Amino acid sequence: MKDRPGATADAARLRTILDSMVEAVFVTDEKGRVVMTNPALDALSAEDVIGWRAKNVIKNKELRRAIRRARRKGEAAVVELETTIGGTQRAINAQVAPLPHGDGVVTVIHDVTSLREADRIRRDFIANASHELRTPLTAIRAFTETLQDGALDNPDKARTFLDRILRQTLRLQRLVEDLTRLSQAESPMLDEDSEVMDVRAVCAQVVSSLESYARKKGVRLLLETPDQELMVEASPRSLEHILINLVENAIKHSPEGAEVRVRGVRRADQVLLEVKDQGPGIPPQHHKRIFERFYRVDEGRSRDDGGTGLGLSIVKNLAERLGGAVEVESEPGQGALFRVSLPFDAEGGADREVTEFDASTD
Repeated sequence: MKDRPGATADAARLRTILDSMVEAVFVTDEKGRVVMTNPALDALSAEDVIGWRAKNVIKNKELRRAIRRARRKGEAAVVELETTIGGTQRAINAQVAPLPHGDGVVTVIHDVTSLREADRIRRDFIANASHELRTPLTAIRAFTETLQDGALDNPDKARTFLDRILRQTLRLQRLVEDLTRLSQAESPMLDEDSEVMDVRAVCAQVVSSLESYARKKGVRLLLETPDQELMVEASPRSLEHILINLVENAIKHSPEGAEVRVRGVRRADQVLLEVKDQGPGIPPQHHKRIFERFYRVDEGRSRDDGGTGLGLSIVKNLAERLGGAVEVESEPGQGALFRVSLPFDAEGGADREVTEFDASTD
């Protein structure tokens, strides 16, 4: 922290308080020049702002007017603004208050960018979830009303509408199940037991359980794992959900006659789980957003395939809970490769009980 020479003992105590604050603080004197800052403000500015005028610290007219009113009229104020700090657009809450005896003004800056983003995500989630729930419910109601209006008297028509009602009901069921999984994955209260396991066994189990689905889609499902163990410490359910979501997604978006490869490999201190398909690929501009809730590269295709738009978000959250990460490599027309990295447990096979999975087809 920096201030003018001749600081008193009270000022020294004040510095200790300011140094511990996560909010950025700067104090201006009766002439509007900066005379004191704290480390949080220093971190925002690459330059020493002592002696600067307040208007040059954060260039915002509304904040400048608030500081001037506090200095001249003794009025406190709260200013919400957006500004560029360090080349990044940030949302700021600035609290401005006059010092006693007209000695100057203190401005406390709270970066609320993450809070604003969380609020946007929450609003988008509610809107998208409402839409996804409303669509099948509207269809179910329409088909039911048609049956009530006389379609029940025609067995063929009745069967057609009942089949459609069943499809929409299953769609609702998948959506509710995925919402539940996502809520669990995002909940800080979730405390699943972790176990030491060989990833190869989990891969074999998932591939075996999805072979029937792959055959039905005309897709060849291949598994590649090394001879050596791929040990990780993880929740079995979480790891299975990650692989099932990725492999199902790959099969779903692969054309008939294509291959989906599931691969496990160790690289340095990481275990990599890779799922590669021969589908239409994903344009680069979508790579960062496909892990968002309800985000779809192709809205129509995803809904036609029965997707809820939550699978990849579930994968991301579960991977991060396990101390790992997920990424995608893809170009249009070149298929997609999803890669989950997890910490390798070097001592897993030596002195701990290892979880085994039944890799037989259900």
